[in-house]
Amino acid sequence: MEKGYTPQESAPPYPGPPANYGGGMPQPGMYPSPPPAGYQGGPPFAPVTSVPTTTVTHMVVTPGLQDVPGQTMCPHCQQTVVTQTEYTSGLMTWLICGGLFIIGCICCSCIPFCVDGCKDVEHHCPNCQRVIYIYKRIK
Repeated sequence: MEKGYTPQESAPPYPGPPANYGGGMPQPGMYPSPPPAGYQGGPPFAPVTSVPTTTVTHMVVTPGLQDVPGQTMCPHCQQTVVTQTEYTSGLMTWLICGGLFIIGCICCSCIPFCVDGCKDVEHHCPNCQRVIYIYKRIK
């Protein structure tokens, strides 16, 4: 043990920031600024006499209709419907047919016209029977 050290003594306190004991300026932002001369109280701004109007525009976005019937709003009759689908020959059907013909499978070149997975899909409204969307296999 060192000379003059006793276990009951504790370390001196950490100095910390300097204290402001009545001498000096208060820290900035501590007190609100005084009101301007001639201020009578009340709201600091003039009252609003008119309220601006806002125009809301509704946009109908066709959801990602693909090769199965889906629920959407018909842009023609404005009804929420589940679409009816019809398969039609499209670009993918003809490309597969041509590819099979070129490689020599002339007998098999008509198969893509019998497979729904190769065709485009037309989505029709069941109410007004108009085409809502065409899902193309290749764009």
